[in-house]
Amino acid sequence: MLDFIRQHGAASRKDIQEKVSLSPQTVANITNELESIGLIVSRRQKDLKTRGQPPIAFEINPDAGQSIGISLEPGRASGALVNLVGQIDARCEVQLQGCDRPQLLAGLLELVAKLRRQANARLWGIGVALPGPLGDTELSFVGPTALEGWKDLSILDQLQEATGLPLFHSVDSVAGALGETLYGVARHLDTFFYLHLSMGLGGSLIVGRNNYRGADGNATEIGHVPVVPGGTPCYCGNQGCLERYLSLHSLAEALGLDDAQIHTPDLLDRLDDADDQALQQWCQQASQRLRDAICMIENLLDPQTVVIGGSAPQKLVQRLVDLAQPWHRSVRGRPAPELPRVMISQREEDCLLLGAAVLPIHELLSPRLEGLQKDDLAELQAAELLGHRPFAGGRRI
Repeated sequence: MLDFIRQHGAASRKDIQEKVSLSPQTVANITNELESIGLIVSRRQKDLKTRGQPPIAFEINPDAGQSIGISLEPGRASGALVNLVGQIDARCEVQLQGCDRPQLLAGLLELVAKLRRQANARLWGIGVALPGPLGDTELSFVGPTALEGWKDLSILDQLQEATGLPLFHSVDSVAGALGETLYGVARHLDTFFYLHLSMGLGGSLIVGRNNYRGADGNATEIGHVPVVPGGTPCYCGNQGCLERYLSLHSLAEALGLDDAQIHTPDLLDRLDDADDQALQQWCQQASQRLRDAICMIENLLDPQTVVIGGSAPQKLVQRLVDLAQPWHRSVRGRPAPELPRVMISQREEDCLLLGAAVLPIHELLSPRLEGLQKDDLAELQAAELLGHRPFAGGRRI
């Protein structure tokens, strides 16, 4: 019900009843409960040509809470304070050096403390997005585009314990996809593929507005799919992986820069310099790898569209998309598509921060229809209805 209200901006009880197939009494009970705890607000609809009093519409209350989103990348952590409608109220960044646990924890605690001091509403929790794959795999914490040198994620348990806030973590591509689902260009889509272009390259398949996790939560790790036989050696041990040609790290290598230098404004200025051969050559080869990747995604997964997001500047992504035209023929190619085959996130640099902050909020806004089969709301605790179960350890979404 919350997800339906969020998607439509405002919804009456009749709208909700027709969409989610609940009885009028159940809809009334739930909206009353949500309004009583401040998660939604009611307003009388205007300019409707109906007899009597206009119906009441419900909206998500942007002041009902905030969450802290943290994006972990090699060498730095960015943070943002985000409200329930996806507005960034504050942000900051800290540099992280090496893999020394006390220093890393101190940096993360400094980030949280700065944002927490600026909070003016209930804090629902902390969301952390970090490069994958995660878990016990041959590719976890391997290479410069991952958190190289990390052994596990127990530092997140320490962060949760030190802050006293619920903490959720996820692969950055999943967090970015959820951010697009809730607040971005994919908010009205049920099935799409999210291509996460940052220091590395990741992906997430969204089906029925939820991400497909795979057997161990590392599905669609597209960056380490070999695409060039005998190509550039990859830090994962294979050769010719997609990420070695299409990522900000590969761009930094091509330009002879450190990874930290790739986020400077100078990069965007260089895009307009036709004589910058190193950058123009990288764009040409990266666009061809993007063209191949889109075809592979479409033929394997048949999504409604592919959304490209991440920390890569929007201007750079647009250049790659333009150079990749025309797209390869695929199952998504048709004379008059209802959606473009590729969409670019409009969040630009905020994509990672918003995606991280989405993790606690998504627990709140995700529809949980399995809990609404009974009309007797009294049998359901409000916390269970909203998805707030006791937290134990670092939870991954």
